[in-house]
Amino acid sequence: MKHYFFILILLLAGYLPEVMGQNRNLSTSAKTLTYEEVYDNPYDINKLFIHLQPLYGEFSSLNVTAGFSIEAQYYVKNILDFRGSARIPYARRTDLVRNSANANSTVDNEIKGYSFYELSGTYHIIDKEVDTETKFILYSKRYKGDKWAATVPLHTIIPSKVRRIYGARLGGYFHKTGVYYNDLMDHQGVWISDSEGNPISEDESIYGNLSVNGVFIGGSFTMIKNVAVQPDKIYGTLVSDLIFTTYFDILYAASTNLSDIFNDGLIYSSDPIQKSSLGFRIGMDGKFNRKFGWGYGAELGSRPGLKKGGFYLLAKISFPIIGSQLRHQVESFGK
Repeated sequence: MKHYFFILILLLAGYLPEVMGQNRNLSTSAKTLTYEEVYDNPYDINKLFIHLQPLYGEFSSLNVTAGFSIEAQYYVKNILDFRGSARIPYARRTDLVRNSANANSTVDNEIKGYSFYELSGTYHIIDKEVDTETKFILYSKRYKGDKWAATVPLHTIIPSKVRRIYGARLGGYFHKTGVYYNDLMDHQGVWISDSEGNPISEDESIYGNLSVNGVFIGGSFTMIKNVAVQPDKIYGTLVSDLIFTTYFDILYAASTNLSDIFNDGLIYSSDPIQKSSLGFRIGMDGKFNRKFGWGYGAELGSRPGLKKGGFYLLAKISFPIIGSQLRHQVESFGK
């Protein structure tokens, strides 16, 4: 597990763009050009973002699923931001444990579908603007089709502002999934039995359900750029409006419900299966400050619930992301 954690730390550190933006001369390889600043204000961003996520994929020790999700984020001035999300598989076939149980289960339990819901708030402990630099790729309208593909693009670095938010996160979640008991019990070295102590046959293909209500606390770092410049020559308007967040959370399972197994009129208690109350996750997500845009996200961690069953890796794509300033304008007419 440690090497997965170390690899993701390296990836996040390598991706974090100290992306770097006023009026001065620009160096572009062997060329120089001038530009006019259109805007440079990382505090002037949309207050509400609605993420429609047509694709997420999650691999975990307990299940593998693919489906769609929805997410919303709301900024309250420069003090707080709130986030909520929900995801479910496309169908039974993209919920691998449920699909496998439908074909192979030899017990009487009905397997429920995967789902995940989360609600959280982040308090901005430090929210400040600092000077930095922004790297822009210079694109010319004269580069079309194969000519653009065969051209080594010029780039420039200009002074700009960046907003940095160091936050404290607190939230809750609900997680439900099917579980293949045979593998889980083999990994833990335990086996379930009925009320008289008779173990269930090893020939049975055993599936049940897990649901976890949990809370989490953690920290985050967000970097916001919102700058645009207009070069004087052949190049189009240059924009950098990325909102990029990394976070780390400690997860706690407030309640864990693992179903007993029903078979041939007998009940086999799930109590021998060991549970785990603590877990962690590290993740990142990015989006752009636009009325209509796209974004991405990934997480790696270990969810609490079942011992030796918590590891998971999640990736998701957001398109479209709908952003709004939530400003109401009234038309005015002169007399």
